[in-house]
Amino acid sequence: VAYDTMWGSTAAMAKAAGEGLARTGVEAVVMPLHGSHRSDVATALLGAGALLVGSPTINNGMFPTVADLLTYLKGLKPRNLSGAAFGSYGWSGEAVGEIDEYLAGMKVERAGEGLKVKYVPRPEALGECAALGELVGRTLSERCGA
Repeated sequence: VAYDTMWGSTAAMAKAAGEGLARTGVEAVVMPLHGSHRSDVATALLGAGALLVGSPTINNGMFPTVADLLTYLKGLKPRNLSGAAFGSYGWSGEAVGEIDEYLAGMKVERAGEGLKVKYVPRPEALGECAALGELVGRTLSERCGA
């Protein structure tokens, strides 16, 4: 689960998604981009089967560190990944759609619609984030025949 956050909302979503993944028996690694280099994320993906990416929307787009990561990963052409996009926003919410476009370009099998939450995620929204993580975990398990 790679993400960045401005005010903590996307971080809370990432944590909930990671918890959802873990509930399915999938080992979840939550990597905040403000503390993880893009090459660290790429290295973690070498043995991973899923990629969840989260970003707040800023200036009608995704956070710059998330765009940097996705540009880098797209060039590396990772294979056989399940995944999803998620993010928070205040006004417009375009980041999730942009992440989805990158994931499609990378041929990541998306487990569901990208999840957008306006402002600070309430408990029910965090439940949706956990459910998204569970969905990705189940998709990964089905794909791996577990």
